[in-house]
Amino acid sequence: MPNLLKLSIAACTVLLLAGCSVSPDSNNSIPASPEASEEAIVELTQEQITELITSLPDGKTREALKAHYKAIDEAAKQLEPFEIEYTTGPTADPARVEKVVNQFSDKLKMFQFLGLESLDQDWVLASEKDYQWWVDFRSAQDPSFPVEMWNKEINELGHCRLSADIFCGAGNTVNGKNYQDNVVGTAFTNRGLDSVSRHEAAHFYQAVFGYGGRCWMAEGQATFFETYLESSSRSRDQVLLSLSGSPLGIAQLSESELLGLIENDQICQPDSNIAYDLGMLGYEYLYMNFSFLDVHELQVLSSTEGWNQAVSQVLGIEASELNDALAAYIFAETR
Repeated sequence: MPNLLKLSIAACTVLLLAGCSVSPDSNNSIPASPEASEEAIVELTQEQITELITSLPDGKTREALKAHYKAIDEAAKQLEPFEIEYTTGPTADPARVEKVVNQFSDKLKMFQFLGLESLDQDWVLASEKDYQWWVDFRSAQDPSFPVEMWNKEINELGHCRLSADIFCGAGNTVNGKNYQDNVVGTAFTNRGLDSVSRHEAAHFYQAVFGYGGRCWMAEGQATFFETYLESSSRSRDQVLLSLSGSPLGIAQLSESELLGLIENDQICQPDSNIAYDLGMLGYEYLYMNFSFLDVHELQVLSSTEGWNQAVSQVLGIEASELNDALAAYIFAETR
């Protein structure tokens, strides 16, 4: 649990990003410029914050779920951000990069309630013109780095089509090291920033605490926060539409078949997008029935000790009971 006594901050805060930009040919750090916010922040007491992160939504509805996590995100605005380090590509615009990193800093704040104090991420922010520099930079760091994730032929980074006015991101782990790569377009204003930064901020948090003991947990959690907290993201209906078109044929599975795949952690095998779409439903169930802190502890422990032990130790129920409940919820929501 973080030291919540440190959370009392002036109502009109300065959202200072004490980041640094490292030039490609230098190891010197350059402090990022502070960005001021005049938005009045309603401060919560330590007791109120503890109540937020240890309580359940006010009812088992999607509306109550959204309101609860909006409240947690809003409360987190009173926190001071921690230092973030990153490397910039040679043609990345410093002002646009600063805007992006400030946004990430804001999206990370809710995870500070769970003890996030720093990142375990090698972060590069380049422009759409920096392809060859990026390939050379990552290859020099690790010759086995999958530089094909930036596909120059189809102009995509990860699953994102690049252009001068867009923000794209992709992350991965190579030989035990966490990497995050973003393209900040040379004409970028805001397109894609809210949803991508929300999604990738969850992965930044996971890189420190663990990606969870199930195949759907990492992307499912990131998709949950993106869908529930950002209006510019895919809607829930769009997520379910994508899920219905999966090669898994989820709408044709019986509840017992679905349960078997969940129990054996084989649900993601036919289609990598299952982790995003079905995973979002998994987190809907978890966050409706367990607190923000409980799910955090489940994710941490299941990343190292396994799903069955983590469920029993953190939630006080058998894994079979949770698996049954998850299968029943996902089955009902996909009919």
